Amino acid sequence: MSSLGKAPADTSAGYRALAILLPLFVLALASYVVRIWTRVRLKHRLNAADYTLTIAALAESVSIVLTIVAVSHGFGCPLPLLSPSQIEVIGATTFTVFIIALWASSFARISILCLLLQIAQEHVWRWVLWSGIALQGTSLAACIISQLVQCRPIRSMWASVPEKTCLPTEHIWIVAWVFSGIAIISDLLCAVLPSLLIRRLHRPLAEKVLLCVLMGLCLIATIAGIFKVLVLKSYDATSENAIADMMTAYLWIRIEELILIIAACAPLLKRPIENLLQRLALPGFRSRVNGLDSIITIPPSTRKVEYFSGPQTSTDMETNRSRMQGPALASASLVLPSLKQKNAIFPVNESDGTRSWDLCLRFGCLEEIVSFNSILRVLSQIL
Repeated sequence: MSSLGKAPADTSAGYRALAILLPLFVLALASYVVRIWTRVRLKHRLNAADYTLTIAALAESVSIVLTIVAVSHGFGCPLPLLSPSQIEVIGATTFTVFIIALWASSFARISILCLLLQIAQEHVWRWVLWSGIALQGTSLAACIISQLVQCRPIRSMWASVPEKTCLPTEHIWIVAWVFSGIAIISDLLCAVLPSLLIRRLHRPLAEKVLLCVLMGLCLIATIAGIFKVLVLKSYDATSENAIADMMTAYLWIRIEELILIIAACAPLLKRPIENLLQRLALPGFRSRVNGLDSIITIPPSTRKVEYFSGPQTSTDMETNRSRMQGPALASASLVLPSLKQKNAIFPVNESDGTRSWDLCLRFGCLEEIVSFNSILRVLSQIL
């Protein structure tokens, strides 16, 4: 060990952990910056998902900085190679990281759940999402309180202090197992729930693909959480290599947090990804859109056909117009003919100059939603 108290890179697992964590942290931070910049530039406002993710990103940034400090003082080295002052610094920084990182992981999950709330329509799923948010907040508060009251004074958790009083170790481990279980269940919920919502979404292909990326990343976070639990189960705090062995669990915890932040950003990176694909001259995400000239958009068995025939008075015409415009403007489900077809479908009565409505096709649903502005433009020209 050098006189400056630095751990050599070849004897510390901490530097190998940093080689894994720092690229992930740069990717997570870049994803967060792009997401917030896109939201502010396009929407000019932020929502609950953005604010909670900001808390998670700030907490994770502080955690990574403190991790670098701990590794520079020998975190990951075998215990006999460390001096008492180094052990005290490592204990103080890792304890602080543990408290702050709880905010990072919990608020990243809350951000994902808030994002899913924006696309969930059914009351059952919204209730599940709100329950997940409440569960995350409750478990976060319980875990932080249990850590802060574990020993008195708090400094005795990483330094030798006379007359210290601590809670039984079993109580602390129970809280840790419960929090880890809630975290794994929440990660699994964030991974499975989008698959149930994607089928019912009339959204562009890009958004569906990015939701699938969210699912995959949450599954990876779930796996990381499981590995974390397995490592903690075999961890021996009284071992001679306790600090070195702690690095493995520490690494999986940080990986889980960083992946959750990336997952929370993934669904909102549609515009930057499309711009990047265009600059690289690569095909982007394109959704199939049916033109307004086509009236064959869905199978015949699912069509709803209404006929309006015979001479029409001005009162009847206004009634029929309201019958057509209401559903069209409300749900964008009116399939309009082209302007070339309107005279064939709505011929003019030569005797009185009124337009006869021989046929009007109105479908109950569309395979692709027609642009609202296009409907208004065509309606203004036809009617």
